[in-house]
Amino acid sequence: MQELWTYLAPGVQLFFFFILTIVWVAGFVRQRNLGFLLLALGTFAVAALSVIRQAIFNAVLYHSANNIPVGQRGTTIALVTWSTLILSIVLWLMMIIGALLVVFQRPKLPDTEVPSPPA
Repeated sequence: MQELWTYLAPGVQLFFFFILTIVWVAGFVRQRNLGFLLLALGTFAVAALSVIRQAIFNAVLYHSANNIPVGQRGTTIALVTWSTLILSIVLWLMMIIGALLVVFQRPKLPDTEVPSPPA
């Protein structure tokens, strides 16, 4: 039961980030701004990364506790922690770039030809 509770916070985070991803994909489709797409992909990837990290931790701590020595468990957890930290930093930088693109990219106005007045 303890293992299931450890999935609760990342699962809720994934659910809400999935909703946010759908909203930002709709923003990309509507405005054709690459920043919305970067935000959508980044938020979904960060949430999925947290669930994957928790699954690896649970596998190491709960399922392989008797088969893996304590030193190797610590090394594995440290490796997973550092790799997810580096991936998270890259994904957050991608989301920051996306947010900056959303804020600073000017919308393209359609060229409408105004008919000349009758002479």
